[in-house]
Amino acid sequence: MESLSISDEVPSLTTLPADIFYIVLTYLDTAKSVANLAASCKGLHHLVTESGWRIFVTSRFSTFKLSEVSSTEEWRERAFSLTSQSRDWDRRAFAVSAPKPVVKHRGRGFNHFSPSQSIPSNIIVDAHHQGKGNDAQDVVFWGAGEDIFGLLRHTRGPKASNDEWLSSRGATAGYRSGKDDVTCVSILKDNKYNYGHGDEPQVLVGRASGHLHLLSMGASNFGNTLLNFRTSRKPASESDNEAIRQTEIQSLDVNYKQGTLAAATKHSILTYSLGHDSQAVYTENGEHDLKTVATSHVWADDVLVLKDDPQSGAFEFIRSTKFVNGDTLAVGLNKGSNPLQYLKYTPTGVDISHATKASNPHDAGNDYKLRTVRAILPVDTNSVGRSGGNVVLSSWDDGTIRLQDLRTRSSADQIFQDNFDLSTPINALLSRGLERFVAGSAYSPVLKVFDYRWPKGYYHTEALPCGNDEPYPAPRPPTIVTEPSYSDDRATCDYMTGKRCRWHELSRHDYYRPNFNMWLPASASDTSPIYTLTSPSDDSPTIFAGLSGMLVEVTPKSSTRPTTRPNFGPAKDLAYVRQVDSVAFIETGSGFVVDDVSQSQRVPPMYRQFFRDLTERDRGHPERAIWRKRHRLDEWLQRCAAWE
Repeated sequence: MESLSISDEVPSLTTLPADIFYIVLTYLDTAKSVANLAASCKGLHHLVTESGWRIFVTSRFSTFKLSEVSSTEEWRERAFSLTSQSRDWDRRAFAVSAPKPVVKHRGRGFNHFSPSQSIPSNIIVDAHHQGKGNDAQDVVFWGAGEDIFGLLRHTRGPKASNDEWLSSRGATAGYRSGKDDVTCVSILKDNKYNYGHGDEPQVLVGRASGHLHLLSMGASNFGNTLLNFRTSRKPASESDNEAIRQTEIQSLDVNYKQGTLAAATKHSILTYSLGHDSQAVYTENGEHDLKTVATSHVWADDVLVLKDDPQSGAFEFIRSTKFVNGDTLAVGLNKGSNPLQYLKYTPTGVDISHATKASNPHDAGNDYKLRTVRAILPVDTNSVGRSGGNVVLSSWDDGTIRLQDLRTRSSADQIFQDNFDLSTPINALLSRGLERFVAGSAYSPVLKVFDYRWPKGYYHTEALPCGNDEPYPAPRPPTIVTEPSYSDDRATCDYMTGKRCRWHELSRHDYYRPNFNMWLPASASDTSPIYTLTSPSDDSPTIFAGLSGMLVEVTPKSSTRPTTRPNFGPAKDLAYVRQVDSVAFIETGSGFVVDDVSQSQRVPPMYRQFFRDLTERDRGHPERAIWRKRHRLDEWLQRCAAWE
């Protein structure tokens, strides 16, 4: 064994092994630091290009399920996208638009927007990101009444700057307004469950009439029925239980590990196999057929009449369903004694359980009160040291959103609540990694954004100048709380000792990172609820919200503006325009449950977007530019009377 000796050679970055730099990269907390390292020499530029950006993204955004990355250059772009998104979400910097089709009217009048019904249809939307070789696209599908629409947004490849719009009118397929309205949709997230040949996206659609089918989303055959799902081989008769009949489809979800589709009617849960090796397909005459024809159908493998099961207790109807792991389906009920139930599928049958009653102020004394669970969202917590597939978010009719670990005996391990609008229930839930989740109000077009308050890997403020001041403007939460104190008044960060300056330390504090509500534009009325929320992927910049008669797209300002993207597709689908609106915000505090209603006694200030470009106004005044960058809120929301 060679003896250790101290080398006389001057230490150099170029002499360090690559493995050391890989470790160093996990500690760099800003993209600027990674870029500076890459600029130091050719060798490090190559190392950062090949592996550095990937390490930075996976280290700083470890709670996000990243969509496919096809090249080293795309890792750098992903780093820019995620850091920009993080900054925009923290500063409430959003561009909100609503894509709407133009309806042409005969006569002398100009073309204008006109709804096809006197009562606007509820927009039911889903989205998914998929890669196909050199082409990658965000696939968006929504139902509006009996009609269906699609958007293929190409994000990589030769069509990367284009949007492709598709539509199919329900009347042409024999569907009627109201009776055949779309009630739930789910794009297939794994094409191994596609029916037939080809890799075009396919979507599951449920309707108010009980129709449940798999449709094509290909540009050439959009809306064509590929497969129908039916309840039972038994003919309908008077002896049949009414609850078993396939009436209005309330909700559906797919277990991709098991290849199982679960669909809920008002009283029953139907399960179907999507795996080709276990899926028997029939034609209208009942003969087995392996061909892909529009009249093909499959029967339900199992029908569970939840209404008749004594384990479920009393309830009015089923609202929502979500698979939470490989064998368990969570079910939300309307006006139920046990409104959140878990159906565990075993070889011997279905075991039904529900959350253990907990002694919290929202349930105390209400043991016999019928409650409602409107939305369910499984949360994958593997990246924060918890067991994945066992954590569930659920929204309740008292305005609370409850996080439950199924392995504990508690009915809720954490309870969230809008500290300003305490009692309004939530219709839809969407998670953005494990940093925050978004909730859609059941009574108005309001997006409520909550921080999970788990440790974050990235803070955009780390790239901003130091100071011994406090973040500004100071929040004014609805509940009276004490502002955080920080005894160290240092004006600059000391990286050798690991001590931050006053401004950087306080910028990480929850008090200066409050939750917020955002008012979306609504075409029908100001009271339109948010029915659905979706995003193509965890790391996608875009959120789609389905309202009454309007699909709203929410995108961070720093991302590619959808309003600048050209449209193409069939001639009938070219007539889409976007209505761009300013939106208003209020900040709503920590987001944890308020035990006493009287604690929420202040009205937070409202900030409304004012579109402006301040580059020229700040030219020659660097202090203004720095002031704006260090401001907690986006430039469109900033107020500075002295400079305006």
